[in-house]
Amino acid sequence: MKALCCALLILLGSLGCARIYRPVTLVSPPRGATQAEGLSGGLTPQPWGDNSRYEQKASDANLRVLVLSLENTSPAGVEVLRLDLPEGVTPLSAEAAASLIKQHSGAHLLYPLIPALLTAGSSGGGGASATIGPTPAMVFGAMAVVGLLVGLPNLAVAANSNRRVEQFFQAEAWSPGHLGPGQTRRGLIFLRCPEPRALLQIRVITRRGSAEWALELTSPGATPL
Repeated sequence: MKALCCALLILLGSLGCARIYRPVTLVSPPRGATQAEGLSGGLTPQPWGDNSRYEQKASDANLRVLVLSLENTSPAGVEVLRLDLPEGVTPLSAEAAASLIKQHSGAHLLYPLIPALLTAGSSGGGGASATIGPTPAMVFGAMAVVGLLVGLPNLAVAANSNRRVEQFFQAEAWSPGHLGPGQTRRGLIFLRCPEPRALLQIRVITRRGSAEWALELTSPGATPL
């Protein structure tokens, strides 16, 4: 039984504790980093702040979260139509990006569930002679109670943190549309890249009147975690 308890503790310990999501501020790319045809823009990685678990999950999923900033420096309005991405780079919605990096809140139910199942399995009958000290069922039952006290708060923390991440992504997501004279638009874009740490070039396709123009922007590569 001692070996089984040790294995159980190791298994539950490997789940780790949920991390609280700490809000971050949308970073501003360098102003006017790239300019062309009355439009200036910048592209830079969004810092994760004190959210290393989400940052690591993004890295594991080849997800890049970037801030795109555009400013119309011309006296006429411009329509931002779309983004042209390099081959192999896939755009994601805010919801899809958040789903890739969420903490698995349901996994924390294993804290009470596994000991409870072992309690049921070890409490079978049989005319066993009286033993000294706690029985396996008593030990696993106590572990189930402790697991419940630990697992439920972790489940709540993980679920709440996931919700706050998704809300941030949705609120700050970049979208195309009309950009008036002197107007600036800034927001997050979410990309899955085969080479998540390499330089990334995108083309912002715009239209002024009947002519289409492309503004080419480059994001620096991500630094290793």
